[in-house]
Amino acid sequence: MRDSLIFYVNGMRQEVRGESVFRTLSDFLRKELGLTGTKVVCAEGDCGSCTVLLGRFQQGRWNYDGVDCCIQYLFQIDGMHVITVEALSEDGVLHPIQQAMVEHFGSQCGYCTPGFVMALTALLEQQIPFNREHVELGLTGNLCRCTGYQQIFEAAFSLDQKSLPKVSERYRNKEMEKELEEVILSPAVVQASSFSQPGDEKSVYLPTTVSEAALYRAEHPQARIVSGGTDVSVQVNKGKSDFKKIISLSHLKELDFLENNDATLSFGAGVNWTELERYCKSNLPEFHKILKVFGSPQIRNAGTIGGNIANASPIADSLPFLLVTDAVLELTNSTGTRHVEIKDFFKGYKKMDLMPGEMIRSISLKLPEKNDIFRLYKVSKRKDLDISSFTAGMLLSLNQNRMTKVRLAMGGVAPVALRLKKTEDWLNGKDFSLDIMKQAGRKAVQEISPISDVRASKDYRLRLAENIFEKLYYESNPQPTAYSA
Repeated sequence: MRDSLIFYVNGMRQEVRGESVFRTLSDFLRKELGLTGTKVVCAEGDCGSCTVLLGRFQQGRWNYDGVDCCIQYLFQIDGMHVITVEALSEDGVLHPIQQAMVEHFGSQCGYCTPGFVMALTALLEQQIPFNREHVELGLTGNLCRCTGYQQIFEAAFSLDQKSLPKVSERYRNKEMEKELEEVILSPAVVQASSFSQPGDEKSVYLPTTVSEAALYRAEHPQARIVSGGTDVSVQVNKGKSDFKKIISLSHLKELDFLENNDATLSFGAGVNWTELERYCKSNLPEFHKILKVFGSPQIRNAGTIGGNIANASPIADSLPFLLVTDAVLELTNSTGTRHVEIKDFFKGYKKMDLMPGEMIRSISLKLPEKNDIFRLYKVSKRKDLDISSFTAGMLLSLNQNRMTKVRLAMGGVAPVALRLKKTEDWLNGKDFSLDIMKQAGRKAVQEISPISDVRASKDYRLRLAENIFEKLYYESNPQPTAYSA
């Protein structure tokens, strides 16, 4: 079994052992390799200044995505290839994206500029057209406080993508590809003693199968599971948590699948948000509108659906959707598997129905039917890259204007995201009318117990929970308003 991590940076092989394994990728790039073009501002994945390309070689092809390397730890990038902003220029000549930023005055202080350049390079790698919609979406994870976004957009629009080769093409190396294919198929355990705090032992295990992960978790039940790490890494960076004993799931291909079987959708806990977003764009447009404003491209490329559930936040953006589609979780440990309905999974704030050694393996849900009324809502202080203040999911069928199969869910209104069973039961069989929906809103507020916090007040959340029923009615019954003189 390996006792080191192996990955490449700008085509150069890196093998890391000991305490360095528990450093962020941004820290390693800047302090170990001297690649200071990658900047760190927030250390939370919110500003995009640390954007790099992360390449995975699978089934004979490379796939490169932009990620925030301030919240990617080295143990998460084992078997991958990192491309930084330093790799863009060639023979002392700026890359066309960099040159366009210069010519269109897309940089002032310059601190955010490498991140913007790398985010645009990620779009180029994915062959996504540089039109207004795609560039705006592609840069939602990058903040600039002094330049003004219009100049940055103009830099992007000035480029002829057809003439721009992928940067990754420079690093097509059979030897590197062969080694990285072997690396992701070989488990590793890396241990370290802290130099600064003697006696402080750390270890990380990288299994290659779910059974390996389950056996290790049975032996080390206190081990922290890390997949995308887009939340837990922030906690560690801010000193609110620490990595001591870790199971990194980055090599578990068993958790990375998505299957549509008629009326049911199933996907592994390791599916990231970008994969789910691509599927939902044509198959589940209502959920896609939520996914588009979930974090940023850099966050969606790393974060996983299983991690969003296991974080057990009452404002997790996935939960209203999963609750109203009657999602079922497959949980596994070293002794077997069991299934738990997601409405029964959360037992209290950050408390879940997980037995010792269990982990989330997959999620299955019932797809809304063609004629169902299905709506998802997210309320936050800003549209993009923001944590929700309030979320809701609403699904129902109509039979001669009478409501059936009513499912209602809300987040941000209790210690857990919850189904509103009493309101559901009251609505079932009633006419779908404005008066009935207004009454349902008044009943819904009796089932919830929101609090006031930095994102919203209790009263605001109560008002949202009540009025969302009226919004659902008007959206489902578009009628012109008649005005009289």
